Amino acid sequence: MGVFPPPAGTGPGALPMNVKTIHFGDEGQAATAALLRRLDAAGERLDPAWAGELHRVLETLDALDRRHGGTGPVPGGEAPDLVDAALTATAHLENDARRARDDAILVEVAELAIGVALWAIRHDVALRVVEPLANALALRSNAAASKQELAAVFGLMQGVIAHVAPGLGADLERSNPERPWRILHANFAITAIRTEDPALMDHAFDALDRALPDERAGFYGEALALAMNPRVAPAVRERIEARHGKQS
Repeated sequence: MGVFPPPAGTGPGALPMNVKTIHFGDEGQAATAALLRRLDAAGERLDPAWAGELHRVLETLDALDRRHGGTGPVPGGEAPDLVDAALTATAHLENDARRARDDAILVEVAELAIGVALWAIRHDVALRVVEPLANALALRSNAAASKQELAAVFGLMQGVIAHVAPGLGADLERSNPERPWRILHANFAITAIRTEDPALMDHAFDALDRALPDERAGFYGEALALAMNPRVAPAVRERIEARHGKQS
């Protein structure tokens, strides 16, 4: 990206006095290139084997963007396997960061996982390795410092849930409370509660009711217990209480 400022003066031949930005490539291409830069910036703080694998895959995704554009279907059948490989690498890097209790690296890895997922969504590629993405979204939600940031995370979670629904919507692993489908919906609802926005809460609660019919009563019971904290807005408590009452 280059910036070309207008020449000084307002006489004949002068350009309008506003700065124009020249972009090389589309937004999708720029986002993938930024992922590579982010990984490179993390450098020696990451395990070299898994960081190297992630770098290899991101370079391939970047090449696909440059060849076919930053959005839309990608010809050939390699894209799903590439996304799987990238998210698997982030899962290993996440585990390393947790063992080292390195919160800074954990954030970097989470952003890389989210970036890979957004690449898949832009190109309509299935997301089959979902656990590291669910963890990354939870981390971003926990780090949100304002209602605006929470609303942005809410929108991202909504897009991811819609994208993975064809593969996870059947929810065949109901004995596993840590399954990504459950984690995504529980965190979606928690993020909505933290926004204190009635419309977002209703939307997330409706989605949870559809996705986790056997667990919704337990979720609302736990949420209501937490909502008894005096710091929770009365309107939020009332909305949770109303939903809990429907399950009783």
